[in-house]
Amino acid sequence: MADDQSNPSPFESKLSEGRQRFLAHAIEHALGVGRRSAHDFIRHFPPEAIMEGLAQQPELRASILAQTTGIKARIAAKKSWQSAAEDLSIALSENETNAAAVVAVFQPDDRVRFLDHQRLWAFLVEGDFWTVAATKGEEFKIAKQHLAFLLERALRDGLVTHEAVISGITVGEVATRLPKVELGKIIEGALQAGKKKAPFTEVELWAALTAPVLVEYVPLAHIWSTVLVPRVAETHGYVPAKQPEEPVKQATAAAGATEEWLDVADEAGAASARAEEVSEDDFA
Repeated sequence: MADDQSNPSPFESKLSEGRQRFLAHAIEHALGVGRRSAHDFIRHFPPEAIMEGLAQQPELRASILAQTTGIKARIAAKKSWQSAAEDLSIALSENETNAAAVVAVFQPDDRVRFLDHQRLWAFLVEGDFWTVAATKGEEFKIAKQHLAFLLERALRDGLVTHEAVISGITVGEVATRLPKVELGKIIEGALQAGKKKAPFTEVELWAALTAPVLVEYVPLAHIWSTVLVPRVAETHGYVPAKQPEEPVKQATAAAGATEEWLDVADEAGAASARAEEVSEDDFA
């Protein structure tokens, strides 16, 4: 995939953690290719949410206000986050600024630094883009492009390993879906590695496969459900951790059965005790 397609923005995150860099790049890419819009972002993060996230960042609040509403930075810096949110909200409602201007001055790294990651992920994935039908032309093309970018970025930022990606999708799925030409390239790569007595691991397989080819032939929903959700979103806290409901239910059922057995046993013991209390005098 060409650079202008896989990364439409020259942005490069400076965040130290891979999980933060990935999220910053994922959101910027979604905005860049048109999968998400500035209006979508402001709908998820209205002025109140933005300024509350920046409650401890007066200079950043002031910078956003100054660039979007015209308020002087020195004055804006004196405002509470609540007052800043009100000013920005009024400016948006009166069309003195717009969503695109707000998102443009709210830098990608700062969004991730100061806003809730799970809410950012919810914004990113809204619309279930991985379920878009192939008949939807441009929308499907963008969905494939974005998913390929997420895979490549997750690998680059160390959120997943090549082994985890391949084991999630499974070699069987890849072999079933890929056309003979693409499979031939992989086999040829493996043979060449064998001749050189070099390893042909999941890293080499991925290099021969590539993300753009994968999303072209393997269903997006399969890649999403086997890699992006369990190995990225759940593992790195972009979505709430799943609760072990089934074991709890089983334990509760077992406890209930035990209590019921104890109740029956207690009743039987009480009946036996009453029987022992009966004497010959009771029949006199």
